[in-house]
Amino acid sequence: MVLYYLNSASGLVRHSWYASLYAALLSTTCALVGPNGAAAQSAATTDVELAELSVTSEASGRSLGGALYGAGGAVGAVPGYVASRSIVATKTDTPILETAQSISVIGRKQIEDQNALTINQALRYTPSVTTEQRGGAGSTRLEQFSIRGFTAPIFLDGLSLPGSRDASPSVDPFRLERVDIIKGPASVLYGQSGPGGIVNLVSKLPRFVQHGEIFVQGGGFDEVRGGFDVGGPVAAEAGPLADQFAYRVIGLGWKGDGPAVTTQVERFFISPSITWRPSADTSLTVIGNYQRDPFSGFYGGVPAVGSLLPRNFGNGVIGRLPVDFYDGDRGIERSDRTQASVSYIFDHRFSDHLRFHSAARFLHTEGDYRSVYTNFDDRLNGPFTSGPILSRFTGGTRVGIDAFTIDNNAVATFDTGIFSHTALLGIDHRSFETRTLSGPFVLAPSQNLLAPNYEMNIAFPAFTTDARITAEQTGIYFQDQVKFDRLVLTLGGRYDRALQSGPTRNLNTGAVTEQNVPADAFTGRASLLYLFDSGFAPYVSYSEAFEPIVNGRIFDTALGSEGRIPDPISSNQYEAGIKYQPPGTDILLTAAAFDIRRSNSTNTDPVNRGFVVQTGEIGVQGIEFEARANLAEGLTLIGGFSLLDVRNTADLSFTTNALTGQQVPIVGRRPVQVPDSTASMFVDYRFTSGPLIGFGLGGGVRYLGPSWGDPANSFQVPASVLVDAVASYDLKYLDPKLQGFTMQINAQNLLDEQYVTGCFTYSGCYYGLPRTVYATLRYRW
Repeated sequence: MVLYYLNSASGLVRHSWYASLYAALLSTTCALVGPNGAAAQSAATTDVELAELSVTSEASGRSLGGALYGAGGAVGAVPGYVASRSIVATKTDTPILETAQSISVIGRKQIEDQNALTINQALRYTPSVTTEQRGGAGSTRLEQFSIRGFTAPIFLDGLSLPGSRDASPSVDPFRLERVDIIKGPASVLYGQSGPGGIVNLVSKLPRFVQHGEIFVQGGGFDEVRGGFDVGGPVAAEAGPLADQFAYRVIGLGWKGDGPAVTTQVERFFISPSITWRPSADTSLTVIGNYQRDPFSGFYGGVPAVGSLLPRNFGNGVIGRLPVDFYDGDRGIERSDRTQASVSYIFDHRFSDHLRFHSAARFLHTEGDYRSVYTNFDDRLNGPFTSGPILSRFTGGTRVGIDAFTIDNNAVATFDTGIFSHTALLGIDHRSFETRTLSGPFVLAPSQNLLAPNYEMNIAFPAFTTDARITAEQTGIYFQDQVKFDRLVLTLGGRYDRALQSGPTRNLNTGAVTEQNVPADAFTGRASLLYLFDSGFAPYVSYSEAFEPIVNGRIFDTALGSEGRIPDPISSNQYEAGIKYQPPGTDILLTAAAFDIRRSNSTNTDPVNRGFVVQTGEIGVQGIEFEARANLAEGLTLIGGFSLLDVRNTADLSFTTNALTGQQVPIVGRRPVQVPDSTASMFVDYRFTSGPLIGFGLGGGVRYLGPSWGDPANSFQVPASVLVDAVASYDLKYLDPKLQGFTMQINAQNLLDEQYVTGCFTYSGCYYGLPRTVYATLRYRW
């Protein structure tokens, strides 16, 4: 992560270099569009949608325009299951059909139809995305998933969320309008990130239309959930400027048992927001959020012998552990998190050809984590384990995070001869300050699996270290989307400076270790797409990403015993694909083939003791397909599949084969918890006539292919097939007085398959959720 500490957003503006940059930007773009905002060349413009702010335009030969916040817009509501536009890949309002990289968009309707209670659950039907990989499936503690085989960061409204496990902020899907995913390296617009892609969550924003929603829900693990979402324009009697303001307040409460015995889930949040729109060209939205998660399930696992494989527990008992098995202790178990944030989103259009966007957020989150959990030691809980005794560890942390993020950019549209340009220039900054109290993870009393005791009065080990680390990043980025007739060329680049620094104090000895790890990187992107009249759009693209390395030193004779800081991990992707949107339809089909390389990972230096060398590399080759369609009135579907070949292509490391006890090389082997194939389809149909009018039926099938369970690739986690179902009824067809009321029943894992989502060793595997059924009553007006 990256650092450059600022006390406030206004403090950033006061820096002369920052002000000079934007003065130069504005003068350059104004010169391009000519005096008084008039284009330097003839351009046909689209009308502004007055219902919501529009900040882009459409020029000759250009379709890169439309309403940012209108229905079907780049960050607005998704009609049915098919979004037509997104900003996630370009930070400009661009049709998905004209974006030369794989994008998936999950809208509000899909989230509700599938009753996704977490971000993990919302991503389940997305090709190349593997969810609920580790720890307490169904818990609200962490959003752990991978894209194309790699862990991916989460952004909210285009701004990075900090990723510190025990205090990571969690976003409830009820707050969201949509979820946009870009697959593949994306550092050129978002800074440091991995090769898999990013997930951008888009908040519900105030609307200038009166609206409201209340729901109550029950089921699952004796859970009760309820929420409200109300808003609209400020009442006219509030004053002469009332018609310029709209508000929205979203709240939710959730309480019930956790997915494992003795555990709990509890959450409540309140998220107010207000928009000031003094004209059709200017909009300022301020969003607040306060959330408490005093209980969030658990983070435990199970050994492979006893979950994937039958176990001889003794006393004539042979079998597997139940899916609600809990490996912890009630007296220790704790996952208490509090988060609060305030953010703004500002857009201003200077003319039909120049707009400015700014967004920032300050977030504070605190997490207190304590746990007794399965000992991930294959010597004690490995492949030859038998009997009723489970070896365990205990430990925990207390973490606080202060995170400030800001992103400013300007978009100019202009023509140079026969070429139409949409040019983007921006600067962003993030500063994550983390304080972590931690201690040793020590052996805890073992558990008798035949007679579990969850109240052993286990002593929690005292904290021994206090780390106060600041991670900063500042990046300048540019992009030009050039269109000639139906050919779209996109070129982009970005330069980042990052720094991680701060002291770590040993609380026993008082010794302090200082960290000061700077990094910088340039990343680029290039793509070419051709849009045929028939709706086909083939493309090729290249993109890059980087990740700073904060541990280890490279031996360098010029630097003596100190060594030098490793270069950042670098990633690149080559992708070729085709998109198809039949003219006049609400159908979007996408297919892509890709090759990813993640290089510069560190290995222990075999020659110079205490140093590292950057020889590690992972390669991914894959294909994926996605279909999204609003086929007819009331009928919507999504489907997709992916095939991945992920393996370590260069590495000096060795790992132990737990079956043979032999050391085996990592190179050539496949990473754990990455299925080689996934496939899914979900269909929803609402009857619009006949005796069943008002009823809705739907369901989906998810296939999770096999994955390797340990670094030595000595065993596999088998494939699983899961079935989901939904039924709904609009109560106005029962009685007109019930206008606005709907009922819905969701069943996830309808056939109650007992399955393991993944393992990272013989001693560390994770059960998926058993069958869960929820009933929801919703009222909208």
